Amino acid sequence: MALGIFRYVFAPTARRERRKRGKNMTTVAVRFLGVSKRYGSSQAVSDLNLSIGYGKIATLIGPSGCGKTTSLKMINRLIEPDEGTIEVEGRDIQSVSAVELRRNIGYVIQQIGLFPHMTIEENITLVLRLKGAKAKTLRRRTEELLDLIGLDPAFYRNRYPRELSGGQQQRIGVARALASDPSIILMDEPFSALDPISREQLQDELLKLQSAVQKTIVFVTHDMDEALKIGDVIVLMRHGQLVQAATPDQLLRHPADRFVREFVGEKRFSQRALLAKARDGMTEAVTIRPSQGLAEAISRMRLHHVNALIVTDRHDHYLGVLGPQEIYLHFGDEAKQVADVMRREQTITLPDADMADVFSYLEKGARGFVPVVDDDDRLLGVVTRASVIAMIATPHASSPEKEAVSDELVMANAAAKLE
Repeated sequence: MALGIFRYVFAPTARRERRKRGKNMTTVAVRFLGVSKRYGSSQAVSDLNLSIGYGKIATLIGPSGCGKTTSLKMINRLIEPDEGTIEVEGRDIQSVSAVELRRNIGYVIQQIGLFPHMTIEENITLVLRLKGAKAKTLRRRTEELLDLIGLDPAFYRNRYPRELSGGQQQRIGVARALASDPSIILMDEPFSALDPISREQLQDELLKLQSAVQKTIVFVTHDMDEALKIGDVIVLMRHGQLVQAATPDQLLRHPADRFVREFVGEKRFSQRALLAKARDGMTEAVTIRPSQGLAEAISRMRLHHVNALIVTDRHDHYLGVLGPQEIYLHFGDEAKQVADVMRREQTITLPDADMADVFSYLEKGARGFVPVVDDDDRLLGVVTRASVIAMIATPHASSPEKEAVSDELVMANAAAKLE
């Protein structure tokens, strides 16, 4: 999906919106002021006060029944609030007819909502036709949007929804929401029904679009990973109330309460990494015995996608390291063994060493890894740049070795011990 198309289709409008905001001196696209909604004795939303900035993606998340979808639908008046005020671009939504409001706010839902009796072009241009756009404009816009979502206009424009896969139908739903070039788009779990690959692709495409056009997007999701990936601000709700609204980094660093920690997931919080030791960032190493040949060493390196091996004896005592330079210089001599060419001057560390010191070794060392040994020089594992990242991302995992992340530039995080 070409980013250049984003610029061509949307950038002029984005510039106009920025100039308009400069005149109005406001940075808030959507504002909830003491908004509440009840269904009988059930309080769906309670005294919600929230501001969403222009050009931001706000992800609304929380347990089922927390009020996130109700809050989203109140923005375009699919649901009317019982109390409070909602402003869209500085205007009270009650001062605008519901029809006009909805025609100027994009809307994407999980069920997609394509009309089965309409062609793809007719589905995409529905709002534009309601606004009275001419046929030439409808055709051009269809072509632009199909190109935008990676579907060939000549092949898809005259097809019907039943002829498309679920992922393709969802892309059409996104295109329809963008057709009238709205400044605000509401997305109610738009990717939740898709397979993981399609879902990740659409998340990436949404982020590319946002970097170019700076739309204001209110995005409801049940997936915390999705919320953290795409959200500029995460709005966490519970029992109809706002618990915390913060950037992903602020949410992870400063959770408001125990509920936030439990809902986000303890393993996502990285505060413990500040006090970590070498053992916390350690992963299993790929090893080789000193009596093995250089051809065997190359085979192991290729098998495990590493650029170095740690040499140990049969009792797992650390002896040295073997890298591509040592192999290259001596590979022509078939009599050479690992013991003959390995390097012994590699920096090693103990498991209780501060991670800050270990990371300093990583930055200074040419190989990009630090072997971890006990008091008897037995190899316990290895710290790599990748394993440090894994530790920070999942500091509360019970077994860091199982959370290994591959790093093709340094030691691979794969265990391989000789019998």
